[in-house]
Amino acid sequence: MRAISTLGICVLLTALPGCSLSGAKIVTHPATIDEFVKQYVAAVNAQDLAAYRSLLNSNALACINAESNDFYDRAFRSDIRHPVPTGYKFTAKKVGKDDKLAFEGYAVFPVRPSHQVQIDYTQGMENTGVLLFWLIHDSTGWSEVFPCATPETLKSFKTQLPEIKAHEEKTKVLVAGLKEPLRGELIALLKQGKSSTAATRYAESTGADHEMGMFVVEELEYQLENEKRPQ
Repeated sequence: MRAISTLGICVLLTALPGCSLSGAKIVTHPATIDEFVKQYVAAVNAQDLAAYRSLLNSNALACINAESNDFYDRAFRSDIRHPVPTGYKFTAKKVGKDDKLAFEGYAVFPVRPSHQVQIDYTQGMENTGVLLFWLIHDSTGWSEVFPCATPETLKSFKTQLPEIKAHEEKTKVLVAGLKEPLRGELIALLKQGKSSTAATRYAESTGADHEMGMFVVEELEYQLENEKRPQ
């Protein structure tokens, strides 16, 4: 099962190298939430950072500066890491004036969102995914407003960044070192949507723990998905 994809602290666990997204100028946004979701999914599936960025609210983009670039670049890359399959469903609910907002203590919304949107999907027998984000409507249309990380969160991220990068490289080395028949077995399980079973199979075959197996399988799945994307 894939983790919820959101901007908050999740980036510390699913960190990826990225390019700077600051300085974007948004002109117009989708007129309806339904159209927003369609454009959001299209951007994710194309791994199109420019299209993804165009959906973000200018107040939230103002959070990105020299001190926070790495944090947000990695968060945005994480959000578009895996495609959303056809047949997804989404719900949109209003955020009440007294509702508690997410990531309290770790990040603060620059403007209060009016709606929370959740995209749910399944792929195969075991794989499920959830995308969660918040919207606001203004004269430009509907846009995503993400929470701005606190100075303490950014400091923690920077402290952990060397360890994050080392873990990424270790995972890539392990995937590159997969040999047959294990590699073929894992790929066959992924094609059936059995990522958890694949992680267990990897752990049993290599002596790694299940958590490391999940990281290896996720990276393998990501590489396979990229092979299918139009170049």
